[in-house]
Amino acid sequence: MQNLTLEQFRATVESGGIVSVVLKAHGAGFEIQAETRRGDATLVDTRKKLPRLFGDPRKALTLLREMGIWKAAVDTEAWQPEQADLLRTSRPDKSMVLKAAHEAADLKRVLDERIMLADSPDAIWHEAEDVFAELETRHAG
Repeated sequence: MQNLTLEQFRATVESGGIVSVVLKAHGAGFEIQAETRRGDATLVDTRKKLPRLFGDPRKALTLLREMGIWKAAVDTEAWQPEQADLLRTSRPDKSMVLKAAHEAADLKRVLDERIMLADSPDAIWHEAEDVFAELETRHAG
């Protein structure tokens, strides 16, 4: 069985080398297997070279349709949807990035509000020396 990356799979489709396609269940996911003019093939992840698993068969079918494959068989014999949690990978790095982005958005909102207040014609300006002197007086006692 050949392992084809997405780019190789597309090229095989475009050259007319795909005879048939099967969406084959593997645990909670589905992999794309094809019969090509050179034998059987599986769509694999570009980096890991492992079969590309689709947790949602609609996404696999959408990909096939975008490539011009209009007919595909679906084999659900080994489908185990109760294992769906095993396909989900934890992304703590993504969580931290999103949290930082939300915090930055909140800070920007506050800064924009303060700038609007400072630009208001009703804004009252104080000299820095007076503000620090008042703070020292308050906290001295």
